[in-house]
Order: sequence, then C-alpha cells, then structure tokens
Amino acid sequence: MKPVFLPEPKKVKLTNGCMPLTGKIHIGIASQSLFGAATLVREFLPCTKVYVSVPGVADTIALSLNPKLRPGGYTLRVSPAGVTIAGRTAAAVSHGVQTLRQLVAQSNGVLPCLAIEDWPDFADRGVYYDVCRGRVPKLEWLMKMADHLAQYKINQLQLYIEHTFAFRGHPRIGQGASPLTAEDILTLDAYCDARGIELVPSLATFGHLATVLKHPEYHHLAEDRGIGKYETPDDRQAWQRLIAWSLSPAVPGVYSFLDSLFAEFLPLFRSTRFNICCDETWDLGLGQSYTLCKKLGKGVVYLNHVRKVRDLAAKYGKSVMFWGDIIRHYPELIGRIPSDMTVLDWGYGYDHPFDRIKDFEKADLPFFACPGTSSWVALFPRLPEAMENIHGFAKAGYRHGADGLLNTDWGDGGHYNFMEFSWHGYLFGAEQGWNTGANQKSFHARFARLFLRSNDKALADAVSEMGEIAEVNAAGYYQSLWRHTLFAAPGDDVFRRTKPVEVIEALNGRVVKRKKRVDAAFAAGYLPRIHRVRKTLAAASRQKGADPLKVLPYWEFAADTMACAIRKMKAFGPGGRDTPEVRRALKREMMGLRARFVKLWMARNRPSEIRITLALYRRAIRSL
Repeated sequence: MKPVFLPEPKKVKLTNGCMPLTGKIHIGIASQSLFGAATLVREFLPCTKVYVSVPGVADTIALSLNPKLRPGGYTLRVSPAGVTIAGRTAAAVSHGVQTLRQLVAQSNGVLPCLAIEDWPDFADRGVYYDVCRGRVPKLEWLMKMADHLAQYKINQLQLYIEHTFAFRGHPRIGQGASPLTAEDILTLDAYCDARGIELVPSLATFGHLATVLKHPEYHHLAEDRGIGKYETPDDRQAWQRLIAWSLSPAVPGVYSFLDSLFAEFLPLFRSTRFNICCDETWDLGLGQSYTLCKKLGKGVVYLNHVRKVRDLAAKYGKSVMFWGDIIRHYPELIGRIPSDMTVLDWGYGYDHPFDRIKDFEKADLPFFACPGTSSWVALFPRLPEAMENIHGFAKAGYRHGADGLLNTDWGDGGHYNFMEFSWHGYLFGAEQGWNTGANQKSFHARFARLFLRSNDKALADAVSEMGEIAEVNAAGYYQSLWRHTLFAAPGDDVFRRTKPVEVIEALNGRVVKRKKRVDAAFAAGYLPRIHRVRKTLAAASRQKGADPLKVLPYWEFAADTMACAIRKMKAFGPGGRDTPEVRRALKREMMGLRARFVKLWMARNRPSEIRITLALYRRAIRSL
C-alpha cells in the first residue's frame, strides 16, 4: 500500500527496494544537538541505541544537519542500507523524524525505499485553544495534546485565559473554575519545549474580561464601572447586556492591575512572546473613557492602551501579539503600530475576505493568519466551513508573507464542543501551515488512516458526512442549527418558522446557501444520514488498533446529540408530531445524553464550569 503523510510533504519519490526493520537498530547522530530527535525515534522504535556517527560504521538511522537546506527544511531517504534524515536545524531533523514515524506506522516492519524533500510554508504553525469558556483540561491531557500536535509538525501552542489561572495576588479571579496553577504552566512549558513546541502565554488584557470584572473589587476598573453604567446612550446594542466587559483605559489603576497579573504569569513561560488579545472591545468609549475618546478619538485610545500593555510586557522580556479586529476600524492608525508588535488577523467564515491581510504586509508589520476549527456553538465542527476558512487564510497568508498560521479553537457558551472533536481541524491546519498546496481531496482519508489508524473508506466518508451534517444552519441563528434545537424548549422560536429562510448547508464539501423551510420534513431528511454515520463510528471504535487517542467515543456522543436535535425539530417544527409519548422519549434521551456528557467531560477535564452546559441541559429537559 502506498504510504501517505500528514502534512503532505512537498516532494516524495518512491524508489525501488525496501528496508526491513529487523535486528538491532542503531541511531547515529552527527552532534549532541540531535539527541532530542533521536529520542523521538525511540518512541516508535523502542529497541534502539544512540551513538555518534563515525566514518566506516553503519547506522540504521543516521541524523545530521545540512545548513544548505531551505529554512525549516529536511530530507528523508530510505534505502536498503538504512535511513538518513538531514535537516537545516535540529528542529527540522525532528520534523523529518515525525515523517518517519508515519512511514513506520504504515509499513508492517518493512519500509519502502523513497526520497522526501520537504520544508514549511510558515515558520510558525500553531494551535490556539480556549481554556476559559467553561472547560479546563486536566494537565495530562494538555500534555497528550502537545504530544500529538508535535507529531504533525505544530510548533506553537497558546492557551486562551481570562480567569482560569490561579493568581496568588488575586485569589477571587479563578474561584470555582478549576484554574491552571503556576506549577501546571511550568510543567506544560517544559513538556512542550522538549517536543519542539513553543508555549506562548495568552491573557485577555482589554475586552472579554467579564469573568474578572464581575467581582466587586474590580468594578472600578471596568468601562461601565461593572454595573452597566454608560456616559452616552449612543450605539446601545444587545451586547451591552454583557455587564463589566472591558477594562477602561481612562482608569490609571488598570495598568498597575495588569502589571500585578503579568508579574505572576509571564515568568512561567520561556517564550519571549505574549498574546495580549485586546479583541472585541465593544464598549470602549461609552463609559469611563467617553471623554478621553471624544478628545483623542476611539482608535487612538485603543492603540495607546495596546502600546502601554506592550511596555508592561517588555519588563518581563516579552514582545507582544494582539488580535487585529479592532485596529481594522482605524486603517489610518495601522502604520502607527510599533514594528515589534505582531498582528493576529482573524476571521472564521468560509467566505472571509482573506486577502485583506495584505494591509499588515503593506505596513511592514509582522503578522499571522488566524483561521478557526468552526467547532464552537456547535455539536460537532462544521468541517466544510473550517476547511474553506483554514485553506483560504493559509493561501492568503502565504501569498502576502505572514509569519505564521495560528489555528483557533473556541468554547463559546460553556465549551460543550469537546477538544476531541477538533482534531480534524487541528491537523488540517497543521497541513495547511506546512504545505498550502497539499491535496485537500485526500485529507479525510489520510486523517482516518494516520490519526484514527483505520484504512476503512467508510470511516473517511463518515468523517466528511458528519461535518456536513454539522454545517446546517438557518438565518438568525449563530453557527449551528442543531445546537440551538438540542437546547431549545418546544415553544421556542427555532421551532416556529413557517416561511422559507436562508439555510446554510454543505454539498460535496462546499458550503451553499439556499431558501428552504426549516420544518419537520427538512429535519427528517437528515436522520438516516446521521444514523449511518453513527453506525460507522461505532464499528470503527471496535477495530483492533484503531483510534489510539480514543476520540471516537466523543464523536459517537456528538452524533447522538445531533440525532436528538434533529428528532426535536422533527417533533416540534412546523408539520411535526408533538405528542406526550414523543416528549417522554425525548426527555429520556436527553437525560441519557446529559449523563454521558458528564462522564466524558470528567474523564479528561477538570470540573471547571461544567455547570454552564448542565444548565442548558436542565432547561431543555424540564421543558419536555
């Protein structure tokens, strides 16, 4: 069977012959700097010994450096005499070893002879994971995450934090959220570093701080004084129901507060970078900073705050990154961003205007392209949208000289979208960050073969089908229709639409929009599809050797939640059959799903704020 790889290398040439992996395997390294790469080999070929390569002595696997290769590049050659991996740097050699790992996993002890020449399109290839919207993984599972990300050549990890760190100087901040501790971060940082992953600190420092500013002792720092008090009635919108959203740059104490957080947090990371976030500052200029913004302009006040936070971070040896959404409203100020600040340009739609990333290229700023896994506010990731979004951003970022691709995974609304759902998106992002020209059509099959360890075409098809079912949405609802129906009560608006509306679906992996009635008949068409997917997932989870990370039980749960949501639309939507018997059956089903949710959550995550999602289940169950 022809080997496949993920990420797909730039150049692969199969040659004649093979190399049996028999007897003693000797790893020869050209220098001590390659011992880490040799240690990686021992993870999948454990009966090995490591030596320094010397002339006249044959090595089974020889690791060396070649400074003439492209940045980040490596070569891998398999001949009947052995394996040679050369890289421009020690990290590049490790990436070649990860490619060898995939080859060994497919070869049953006999490697096909081949030659690979490979290099990355982006120097930085990261995953940004939300640990503060309800769920904080156990440390052991964050470490497993790092293990597997490294295998697919991811070299940066960021954890989004608002309140889920245990600050000794501010003990109220993490109360009731199972926060990460200083020792957790130190342990994870060292673990990531040993695997070639830079753990970059990330902390909200402007907007998105309701989880902190809700406490009375911090109300005075909030734009709305923590109580929804604004100086102007202008631009009042629904979001302003979110009390205590942003820090106010008009309050001098904001910066001593942030400095006190940085003093505890930033020294834990060996990375010299720091993501200060500063996105979605929706209430800026409406409260305590109203007068200041009238005087200087809202954009200038925003940029001044970001620059002040930059100066604070410099005390701890960090250069900053920040999300680029707000500065886009003030294009005249982009040229005033300090050249040592990295802009993180984000957007998550399949039809996002990806090429506008060139704005930061023109300003000669360092910048990242930041797509997403499309997993949030959904019962399973919307895979067609995720793939179009990730590829679109990767292609535009590469064309315009982005320094990195940072693939985001959020947990809005309680983080009921388990990390286990997102591996497809993580690995598609890993591939696009390495090789924007990789074959997208074969990705599902390669994902099933390499990550889920199954050659079953039916499983690859089921992965695609499940993502297409998750894609369904209707105008007026955020992200996923099935998420809204699962947690809705029978009389809610989602079940009461009698006229055709714009519906988002997926057809052959592409996102499409069409006018349709969202009713019982519409839902009924999806039931046999999700049942087929569920059957295939169950069969795959029973295959010997398949699913080493055990994500399929989580995927089966996702399929069952979508099936329940579809049945609810079939029962309560226009033309549905709403009877006491149907309600009793749905209530039993949802109670069973809630129990499974708790079990799956607690197996790999801290208790954190599971109560957020349990409240959604409780309301839906009571309504039946």
